[in-house]
Amino acid sequence: MRFAMLALSFMLAACGNDDDIPGYDALVRQVEGKRVGQAADHWIEMKNMAGEWERTGLIFGYADDHEECMKAIAGLKKVNYAREYRCTPAN
Repeated sequence: MRFAMLALSFMLAACGNDDDIPGYDALVRQVEGKRVGQAADHWIEMKNMAGEWERTGLIFGYADDHEECMKAIAGLKKVNYAREYRCTPAN
């Protein structure tokens, strides 16, 4: 399951504009409609050059998805310290 979360993060980050991603809206609807596990799943969002927040990853399946999301962001900040990230509830 952890590999699936990591792979999803890379796919979302590589895609860019949400409107151009086939299946993006269906993924968002699926995630919004049903959480994985007991805790709310969380999106990792990154602020783009236009100042808009983009979903770039999804954290799910942990006992505390928000805590794990914050850990993931800490790792991202180590290699890309100039970017602004945040965690938002997905469902």
